[in-house]
Amino acid sequence: MPAKHYVAWGHVKSFCTLGARLVKEDDSTIVTMILDARILDKACEEISIELEGKDLPGVGQRIRVLAAGQNDSLDFLEMMKSLAESYAPAYKALAEGKPVTCAATGTVFDSVIPPSAVILDFFVYPQLQSTRVVTGTSVPVFAWMTGHASSMIRIFGPEELGGSGDWRAKIEAEAALLGVTPESIGRRMAKSSTSQAFLLCTTTNGTHKRHVFREISCVCYVTTTRGDQLPFKIPASNARRGCVNLLKECDGVLITTAYAFEPVALEAMKSSWFASWNKPTYVIGPVLPTGFGETITQTPKGANEVEEFLTKALKQHGEKSVLFISFGTFFYPTDLGYLEQLLEALIEKEFPFIFCYASPFATMTQELLDKAASSGLGLITKWAPQQYILSHPATGWFVTHCGHNSAMESLACGIPLIAWPFEADQPGAAAHLTENLEVAFELIEVRTGEHGLRPLLRNGRAAKGTREAVGVEIREIIDAARGPRGEQLRKNAQEMQVKFSGAWKENGPSRKELLKFIADCA
Repeated sequence: MPAKHYVAWGHVKSFCTLGARLVKEDDSTIVTMILDARILDKACEEISIELEGKDLPGVGQRIRVLAAGQNDSLDFLEMMKSLAESYAPAYKALAEGKPVTCAATGTVFDSVIPPSAVILDFFVYPQLQSTRVVTGTSVPVFAWMTGHASSMIRIFGPEELGGSGDWRAKIEAEAALLGVTPESIGRRMAKSSTSQAFLLCTTTNGTHKRHVFREISCVCYVTTTRGDQLPFKIPASNARRGCVNLLKECDGVLITTAYAFEPVALEAMKSSWFASWNKPTYVIGPVLPTGFGETITQTPKGANEVEEFLTKALKQHGEKSVLFISFGTFFYPTDLGYLEQLLEALIEKEFPFIFCYASPFATMTQELLDKAASSGLGLITKWAPQQYILSHPATGWFVTHCGHNSAMESLACGIPLIAWPFEADQPGAAAHLTENLEVAFELIEVRTGEHGLRPLLRNGRAAKGTREAVGVEIREIIDAARGPRGEQLRKNAQEMQVKFSGAWKENGPSRKELLKFIADCA
């Protein structure tokens, strides 16, 4: 019987790759993933990609994917509450060595040995509390920390590294002093603390410095009346406190970014921040399918229209000719006029493009759909296989919100980026990609909102806040992308691609750290 058993929950795409890699690397490991019922099929697909060609007997049977409950709500708070409530009885059954049943499919998973370790997304503090109620500290809990390292330090890290410090203690102390609720203080602090962040880097002489930048660059929501309301409610203060609580109370941290991508910030996280908290830390990024961007051939996953478009573009326009546009599965621009400027510029410049608008808050006009179709240069779709597109020889550029997965996937394919960040760790990523790594252009005129329209701290430039300015900048960047500067950015991205591919080689740093994690959990 396998000797180790892990339970995983969270950022699903890379989690699936991790789970599959754990069972590949260690034939004594069972992985149970507890996920939202709506993404089970996608999760199984991601796992199958990583396990493809692995002929060891029983590997696929040692990774189990299930939903502990079902909830169709798009409301963030309701969804998180439901996931937390359904997790507790499922984990209790696993801890007692009992069978568990998938709430979505009815599949009954046989009893196996109790978990040896639990890996939790660092946003799900209630699940850590439930885990401790069932197994106390006898089963170690590891935080799954995704995102760009510098931003994670700023948002959650200690003050001596430039972080926000003990968020919970600050809120509770001020609430006690003023005689108000911690929630009211937390809301104010969350709003006032997002104006600046920093980026650690190494200069040419080996010293460290910080780039200071605005943490919020765009209003990322769509509303019909007011520009200061989200269509979804996220209690930023409580979420941040929960993250810090989980990081403090967990037994170790798995970080999904890569040494090649941000070595200085990672060293600060591992050797200063988490070392001071006595947390063993494992840097295992980039967490992408084995061979992605190198030898693996991605499939279009049923997106025949995308496949046909790329095949045609490759024949008519050549390699590296297509621009891919995606803001991920959550974020989306406020002003559709800015998107119109982008698409009109691409059509005018005869630059073929695929635009994916996957966010549940995204809107799209029939006029834009018709314009793209009639041009013969564009494909607009609600869903697209991102890894397939980025790894296709026809693709040459990626307009992105700079989410961590998107940045990692693009650079793993040697594809330079055009940054359109919104908030959280994205503005920091955009600054790092453009200022330090020099693998991206950054769109400045697309910035919106109170913080986004302020002058950039690094050069004093401020967005004009007009559609006309957006159109001018986009056309300038398209021309630059096709010129010498664009070629230099591509060369830099391809050099990063080589570094990424080495991370998971036999003696690569990420593979060695994953093997160390497995050994430490033995």
